[in-house]
Amino acid sequence: MLQTVFAFFLGLMVTAFVGVGVYTFYPPPQEALALEIEALDRREVAVRDARPPDQLTEADRASLRALVEERNALADAARGARQSWGRVTSIVLIVFATAVMAVSLVWAAGLPVVGNGLLMGGLFTMVYGVGWVIATDTSVARFVVMSVALAITLALGYMRFARRGQATPAPVAGSDDAALERRVRALEHRLADMADALGGRDRRE
Repeated sequence: MLQTVFAFFLGLMVTAFVGVGVYTFYPPPQEALALEIEALDRREVAVRDARPPDQLTEADRASLRALVEERNALADAARGARQSWGRVTSIVLIVFATAVMAVSLVWAAGLPVVGNGLLMGGLFTMVYGVGWVIATDTSVARFVVMSVALAITLALGYMRFARRGQATPAPVAGSDDAALERRVRALEHRLADMADALGGRDRRE
């Protein structure tokens, strides 16, 4: 039970480590655009508060229209940047998930608890990466990324479980019976030797 809890916790920690690392070194680009949109909103509020609505000049209205158009353009750019960032982030997460699961294959034989934890961490990271592309992308790239993630998961799962099961040598038929028979014969010989020794002792007495 404790080993299962440790493996699960290790998987969560691996996923958190990879996610925070990717977010730190490849932050979302729409944050800078959001600051620009906020600045435009403040300028629009300043223009509207300068005069009552019925006293706005033609220049004020033109300025407001320009601000609205610029804000809409920035919003479209932020949406496109977020979609592109989500797609790239998803690919990066899937690459790291593949690497973690590949490392888990190495640890599987020597230290299975760590191997299982890394395997779960890779699976959680894979789900995290697929979730990003589902949430931020609506193009064909989403289906491509999901297909690649599925193929990688199946391939590594086969290497982790199926091949290991095939590599286990099958027991030779009758080998256990032969070993048991040899042990029984050895025990019979020992008992016979003990009986002879006891018989010789009785005769001497």
